[in-house]
Amino acid sequence: KSSIDSLIFQAFENNISNIFIQVRSRGDALYKSKIVKINNNIESNFDPLEYSLMLSELLNIKVHVWINTYLIWSSPSPPDDNSHIYYLESEWFEKKRNGISDVDLINKKEMIGEGLYLSPNHPEVNKYIYKVVKELIENYPNIHGIHFDYIRFQNNNYGFNEVGVNLFKEKFKFDPNIIINNYNDIGLDKFEADSLYNLWNDYSCNNITNLLRSVKEYLISTNSDILVSAAVKPNPIEAKNRWHQDWIYWIKNDLLDFAIPMNYMSNNSTFINNLRKINSKVEANKIIIGIPLYNQDENMIAKKIILSKYSGYSKICLFSYNSMNNNNINLDLIKYEYLNNKYMIED
Repeated sequence: KSSIDSLIFQAFENNISNIFIQVRSRGDALYKSKIVKINNNIESNFDPLEYSLMLSELLNIKVHVWINTYLIWSSPSPPDDNSHIYYLESEWFEKKRNGISDVDLINKKEMIGEGLYLSPNHPEVNKYIYKVVKELIENYPNIHGIHFDYIRFQNNNYGFNEVGVNLFKEKFKFDPNIIINNYNDIGLDKFEADSLYNLWNDYSCNNITNLLRSVKEYLISTNSDILVSAAVKPNPIEAKNRWHQDWIYWIKNDLLDFAIPMNYMSNNSTFINNLRKINSKVEANKIIIGIPLYNQDENMIAKKIILSKYSGYSKICLFSYNSMNNNNINLDLIKYEYLNNKYMIED
């Protein structure tokens, strides 16, 4: 409760009008749910989301509930809780191109990478996540937005959930593993193999897109004004080809109300380069630029804000509140550096 108080009052004192509060971290709930077990660190009879909404409403701050979409575990050892989805739905998890599941790696304590993901290519996964989101909307109608994080694959080495691959093979009559790894063995040239691989890429992209489509259709059917947003990789082309995250399509087809590109590079040149790649693809008013607090000081953060504004992006999201506390980031100093540098920015 005290950490919620601190977050919301700091937002109020610094004229921050929208906050993103994480309510789903690693396959758990930080709110009262009949679908997902509440996080073990939450005190009994306390609903962190309900309290956050009540306090935020008093201070005229809008709350977006932030969920980790497909990522459900990242510790090197399995969950202690036997009711965790890790134990309940073994067929739902991702597999790599080589057929190795991250569940196997966790069981062997050999987990590397970001963690364990549910597979967007397994049809039951999106149904489950949709139920989670629908329950949030129904039980907390005064939230301002639903924010999807990790709404992507871990990398383009993933997507090879067995059920998902079999459904693809039934529809398109070829095995994506063969096209990627051994296309010469079946008499295809590189152009033909690339054409077939694009079908696989689109299949994976579309399965994520279908989750957003179902959520948006539900909101429209209930006349809800809750906004839908997502944290996305900052290079739109790489986001689609590497992570199957087709966020430009999502915005252009009104599946997202806005996107937050995670432009988390400390180097100014790389930061600007990402802004240019975004600028050529989508309207600036649908973009909130994500700026990190964990890998740079106040002067560098202020410069990123200035660079974003010069590039046409007036809205900024600072990530994250925990990073601000852990790294002793001073918001007043960021304001000071911004005001003193906004006419003298250097690359």
